[in-house]
Amino acid sequence: MDVAWGCARVEPESRMATIWARRRIVALVTTAITLFSLYAFLVQTRSDAQWDHGSGAVGALFVRALGLTVAAPFCTASIVPSPQGDLLITAAHCLGKVPVTDITFAPFYHAGISPFGDWKVTGQVFAPRWYPGGDPNSDFAFLTVNGDVQARAGAEQIGLSLPFPASVTVEGYSVAGGLKVCTGKPTTIEVEHQQQLKFSCSGFLNGSSGGPFLTGVSKKSGLGTIVGVVGGYQQGGNSPDVSYSSPLSSAVMSLYEKIIRKMA
Repeated sequence: MDVAWGCARVEPESRMATIWARRRIVALVTTAITLFSLYAFLVQTRSDAQWDHGSGAVGALFVRALGLTVAAPFCTASIVPSPQGDLLITAAHCLGKVPVTDITFAPFYHAGISPFGDWKVTGQVFAPRWYPGGDPNSDFAFLTVNGDVQARAGAEQIGLSLPFPASVTVEGYSVAGGLKVCTGKPTTIEVEHQQQLKFSCSGFLNGSSGGPFLTGVSKKSGLGTIVGVVGGYQQGGNSPDVSYSSPLSSAVMSLYEKIIRKMA
């Protein structure tokens, strides 16, 4: 306040209103600049994220709650053939942290764009022996979404891990939103008396869990056959340079066929 002749002077009401109006404008401008800076940072992060033109049937899983979608994908999933076109496969360890109905799937997601739309997850089924102990050799789960996403983005086939393939293409998202695609020769590792696929390639960060191990990838469509997903030992790997997959076994195939029969 102003002081004159040793006494407090009361500001005229109109002047106080002007002062508060100016302060509100300054606050709004400051907020707008802060929000724009944050938006520019996120856009730059997504623009710099690597996108290697992977399969349209592979997509990012996001958490969406209270009408808001978390910017970074937390896992990866792939569309697999089904009568309703609404079935996905991912890693079981991706699930259980949030309600399944708070998850959305964005196939072929890149640079903040979902060219085939965002699909709300409606249900989940886990591979045998995943519960209650989280068997590292059973790290698979199937998801359903609210519509025929297969008609929009295509679908990968499902095959067995055995015999182990000579070459695989692994695809997975990262927390930065980019898709990492890498092709090479897998090896194996024994985990609790079973052989798992092991794949060495740098860049598979948090968010790549559930990403497919693909064989026979078409150069035209980018689609192939899933013989594993990033998961299993160390929930897919403690290093971004090495990824693992539980064996895609006859038990997982039987579960898939059972789901298909129920849909038919």
